[in-house]
Amino acid sequence: MTNLTYTDLFDRVARATPNRVALSDDAGEYTYAQVQSIANRFANALIARGFGPAAPFALLTPNTNLGVIAFIAGQRAGGAWENINLRNSLAANIEILSRGGCQALFFHSSCAGMLPEIRAKLKSLRLAVCLDHDGEDFLSIETFSRDATDRPVNVRLGASQNGVLGSTGGTTGLAKVTQSGQAFLAMSALGFMLEIRCDAPPVNLAIAPITHAGGLVCLATLAMGGTAVMMATPNLDKVFANIEKHRVSLMFLPPTLIYTLMKHPKCRETDFSSLRYLMSAAAPITPDRIREAHQLFGPVICQSYGQTECGMPLTFISPAEVTEAIGNPAHAQRLKSAGRQSPVVAALEIVNEAGEVLPPGEIGEIVMNGPMVMFSYVNDLQAATEIKKYGWQHTGDVGYRDEDGYIYICDRTRDLIITGGFNVFPLEVEQVMLTHPAIQDCAVIGVPDEKWGEAVKAVVELVPGRQATEAELVALCKEALGSVKAPKSVEFIATLPKSAVGKVLKRELRLPYWQGRTSTI
Repeated sequence: MTNLTYTDLFDRVARATPNRVALSDDAGEYTYAQVQSIANRFANALIARGFGPAAPFALLTPNTNLGVIAFIAGQRAGGAWENINLRNSLAANIEILSRGGCQALFFHSSCAGMLPEIRAKLKSLRLAVCLDHDGEDFLSIETFSRDATDRPVNVRLGASQNGVLGSTGGTTGLAKVTQSGQAFLAMSALGFMLEIRCDAPPVNLAIAPITHAGGLVCLATLAMGGTAVMMATPNLDKVFANIEKHRVSLMFLPPTLIYTLMKHPKCRETDFSSLRYLMSAAAPITPDRIREAHQLFGPVICQSYGQTECGMPLTFISPAEVTEAIGNPAHAQRLKSAGRQSPVVAALEIVNEAGEVLPPGEIGEIVMNGPMVMFSYVNDLQAATEIKKYGWQHTGDVGYRDEDGYIYICDRTRDLIITGGFNVFPLEVEQVMLTHPAIQDCAVIGVPDEKWGEAVKAVVELVPGRQATEAELVALCKEALGSVKAPKSVEFIATLPKSAVGKVLKRELRLPYWQGRTSTI
């Protein structure tokens, strides 16, 4: 039996619609036939130079057409994609690539200045190919592939061989590197194909980095026969212009960027009539913000939930479900939901500490099984063993399921605050605080306290030009949640520290308070 790969999904579309535009950026456009031909030549050239099955490769690039093509080529050659982010520090990226044993790097010419340090420190590196230009000591894809054939190539890996080496977010500690099979990408694309239903092939405005979840949505777009419009930088004026110019129907953005778009003056001047899906992930959106976004963008808001260790989408709530929840008070609670289990997930449950499945309404850890689940962590078998207890893949997220199957995420298990013997989930407090019109973003953490053990502390980023006081924010939370869950203190900060994919780095906020202590609880 032959395993389904992402290459199969792409080639299906390329055979049916070879002349349809697949990729578009400021440098030009590529049809499906062109993408297929260039990717085949590049894959054959890589194989001819000893790039073997499961060899790790990485992309160091902004969102560009050639970045996507290089990714597809690396997969065609049987490589294992090791994801890094251009927004990381160079040192952090080299450290991640070293742990994964990266053998090939496909980089944009704007990153060429990083190459000498990468070559000096990344001992596993064998090939470095520039996406778009030749240089004094490197070749472009075009030159590198000049003598190669564009005959089809699709190296299929064994079920236990690495096809993806994913870098975790590292929001609570040092990023880990996961090991997953080729099924990770194929099943992710199929998951989105089953959830995204458009009358015409979607046009995806790729703003979020293609090296992370934004790339999974981009690959799914191509598997559906759509067009992915690349944006190298999230220039807000250009975002609005591109939506109208390309008649964009699909966007994937973290909540912080959605909030930023909503506050931009052009948001109320732009024609969003082509938009069908404005998808959010990485963090929940508060119900008030969902309602506001629904008014501004139309009935297009949807959410998905995923993890590097488990894949994406694990859950999905559609625009129709969101719209129904806005209009039906009996279902308003669903606006806090991450949706229902994806069809490509074998099982998704809520369990207690003994691994027993809990009934609807009871809070526990979200666990799952399915074809996207990682094999292990690179050089960290102990950590991998810990999250695979009782036959489940443990997400580290706390939540519950309602009677209708909707999943609600309360928080990360490691973010839980125990204050005076009571459990406080920071996310619950954050969602109340985000209802205040002056708050752009916030993070709630536990800090040491002699009386309470831990005290609830809010760190707040204000909307430019708006003001709020500690007293009014504490009062807001007390009224909604009671005194136990309300912050004992509020700190105002210019910009919250965030990871390369937009998640707040709570470890950086906690560090000054817990440094030098033997315990962080």
